[in-house]
Amino acid sequence: MPSDHVDHTVREIFFARAFRSGFLKLAILRLVATKPMHGYAIMKEIERLTCSDWRPSPGSIYPTLQELEDNGLLSQHVEGRKHIYEVTSLGADVLAAALEYTREGITTLQKILDYRPE
Repeated sequence: MPSDHVDHTVREIFFARAFRSGFLKLAILRLVATKPMHGYAIMKEIERLTCSDWRPSPGSIYPTLQELEDNGLLSQHVEGRKHIYEVTSLGADVLAAALEYTREGITTLQKILDYRPE
């Protein structure tokens, strides 16, 4: 088990806020592309999907939803007290490209993880 200092350093260097923010945007677009959802449902689905390893807070979910909407990737409508988000056509195109970039990045990361000196 790494020390607290090592754990903190790894998180700061490799999993900086911008990096996590990109993951959250990708996760939201991916989930909402499958079916329209409200913010709380998105939080709970991410938690369920990751076996509670990742629990985005309302303080990260709702500003991210607003940013995605401001950028034209999501639209919303109100049902009662819930704001239901849907992926726009631009959002679907951006999601497809983001998934492709992510898959390529995972392939590259796997090569690094599997590195063996010659």
